[in-house]
Amino acid sequence: MTKTVLFSALVLTGCLMPIQPGSSGSTYPSTASSGESAPSESSESEPAPSPAMGYQRPAERASTPAAPTTASVTIRSSCNKTAKVFYGSKPGFSSGTQSSISYNSVQSKTFRIGDQMWVTDDSGKGLDSVTIDANTRQIEITSGCSGLSSR
Repeated sequence: MTKTVLFSALVLTGCLMPIQPGSSGSTYPSTASSGESAPSESSESEPAPSPAMGYQRPAERASTPAAPTTASVTIRSSCNKTAKVFYGSKPGFSSGTQSSISYNSVQSKTFRIGDQMWVTDDSGKGLDSVTIDANTRQIEITSGCSGLSSR
């Protein structure tokens, strides 16, 4: 029966490997001529199926894709003047980048998940902020120039 099962598995995978006369179907080559002994075979356990037979070790199995670490976001300004913005955690108190977005313009920016964007007043004080998550695709500076909305 062992030869029939082995033969069936080999035919299904399209791989034909000759079985040496007198062998029990072991996939280990004999190394007796080099002075080493071949691995001992036990009648109680069969060798684990190979990946070619459709088996995958737990480490080889497809895992859940990693959460994205960045998000590409479109920023639109509905503010009727050039709006000042800050990319960082606290405008005026932390490192970050100050910038501006002109009226009725659209920009694209890649953020890391967890980054913040602020709309600021002329002195750089934060008026409103948005924290970027994996689902953030658009940020709009509202027509009042002091708020942000995100989708």
